[in-house]
Amino acid sequence: MTINEHQQPVGHALPDWQPCPRPQRVVLKGQYCRLEPLAPSHATSLWAAWNTAKDNSGWTYLSVGPFASLQQFADFIESAAQSHDPLHYAVVDTQSGDALGTLSLMRIDPANGVVEVGFVMYTPLLQRTVQATEAHYLLMKYAFGLGYRRYEWKCDSLNGPSRHAAIRLGFRYEGLFRQAVVYKQRTRDTAWFSILDSEWPQIQQAFEAWLSIENMADGVQKQGLAQIRASLRSHRPNLNSNVVQVRALVESDYALWAALWQGYLTFYNSQISDVVTQLTWQRMLDAAEPMYALGAFDEQDKMVGIVHMVYHRGTWSAEDHCYLEDLFTAPASRGKGVGRALIEGVYQHAQSKGCGRVYWHTHETNAAGQALYDKLADKPGFIQYRKDLK
Repeated sequence: MTINEHQQPVGHALPDWQPCPRPQRVVLKGQYCRLEPLAPSHATSLWAAWNTAKDNSGWTYLSVGPFASLQQFADFIESAAQSHDPLHYAVVDTQSGDALGTLSLMRIDPANGVVEVGFVMYTPLLQRTVQATEAHYLLMKYAFGLGYRRYEWKCDSLNGPSRHAAIRLGFRYEGLFRQAVVYKQRTRDTAWFSILDSEWPQIQQAFEAWLSIENMADGVQKQGLAQIRASLRSHRPNLNSNVVQVRALVESDYALWAALWQGYLTFYNSQISDVVTQLTWQRMLDAAEPMYALGAFDEQDKMVGIVHMVYHRGTWSAEDHCYLEDLFTAPASRGKGVGRALIEGVYQHAQSKGCGRVYWHTHETNAAGQALYDKLADKPGFIQYRKDLK
């Protein structure tokens, strides 16, 4: 986050930004499959692959189909092959040479560097195969190679397999657009997912490890894609470990804590009485209370951030849960790893307590915070409801 001359928070400057090239009808080659620009010649093998399905359920969440005949299907393929947006590609199996499915780049926005993968029409012969995953990897790699900053995935919120596939491939859930689309004479809430260019290097590394000969002996994976990504995250060095130190707060930290606490309340346009503030502080220092406070300190031992957490039991596990309730970094110290250090401090604290989960909320307008949180935790997709009783 950057502060402008009016002391307003604004996005990071991109002085050298230039629009991206538009994707082209090119062949993208992989180990197990290749992507070819969709052409009428693909219709026959695609139709044969679709006809291996036991029913028409594969078309439920697509805006087209099912098709009654090869001719009807071929007419659709011919029309789709001429489209520039969506820009369709056929997924062709390397060994057989048959097209087994299609996917596309769509809603192409070169000016802002945004593109969506969509119109994913995977036949039963392609679903849950190495080729299915590699096809997505090839298209992602192509888009980010062109300089796109954001790669999107959208689907009907009720389409469980599509939502699960997005998460498995490395997309992050962003939210729900209610009543966003009408298709096949029914309404659709759209679930949004994305991958950013800053996230792509690690996601690409995970794809390449997953597709490697060592992991994919005889076409059967040893490690799952999500498992490999998690392993890469856990082995990533903490570049901010020498920037700040995190420790539990003590009585003598009150004045510094109170100043940051007031900054946090101001950030959320909130007010709390001095009585509640004092009570909160005392509870966090009381060993009998399930509330704790940590502070982040810079090289001069100046407190530059605070975090509060509350432990509680849950109904879904034997271990306690840790609720990270408040997190604040002094404005002058943002972008220096303070927030990350505080969250990782909470993780360590929770692990020492035998806790099974750390979770927190943030306001939907806190874009800077979400940019960090997306790197450190997962979005489960739940929406918070609240009823104040006073």
